[in-house]
Amino acid sequence: MQPESTSATIDMRYIWRTPSTSMKFYTLFLLVVCVVTILKLVRVWRAAPPFRLARQAKNPDSLRSLQTTSHALTQWMGCVVLTFGIFFSTSLYDLCDRLMGDKQIGGLSVLFIVQDYATAANMTLLVLLFIFLVRWHLRKRIDELG
Repeated sequence: MQPESTSATIDMRYIWRTPSTSMKFYTLFLLVVCVVTILKLVRVWRAAPPFRLARQAKNPDSLRSLQTTSHALTQWMGCVVLTFGIFFSTSLYDLCDRLMGDKQIGGLSVLFIVQDYATAANMTLLVLLFIFLVRWHLRKRIDELG
């Protein structure tokens, strides 16, 4: 008879790590950007609901408002990209500095680094996609009015 093995293995994918302070602020920033985008979309839809654009066809203020909102969303997209770049570079520097201080750079550390930045990049791309789709909707409405 063989003795039963009592050693447990730990699956590193299921270890919960608390996000860093910079990641919390960055996530809050992305949430604020989504709220601003939703508010801009609601404001546009209040003036002319999604399937009743014809009632604003002769209104030049409506067209100007759509163009202004579309331009503002383009600016927000640029702001999100620049903020991600700043977040990425400062976080990577801090992480490398911490790893050099600990004098430990193992394969597991590298995997955690890649996983964190993949998550941040994914969140950024989802927010950019959301803003892009709202802007696309606005551009389509501008084309219909123009």
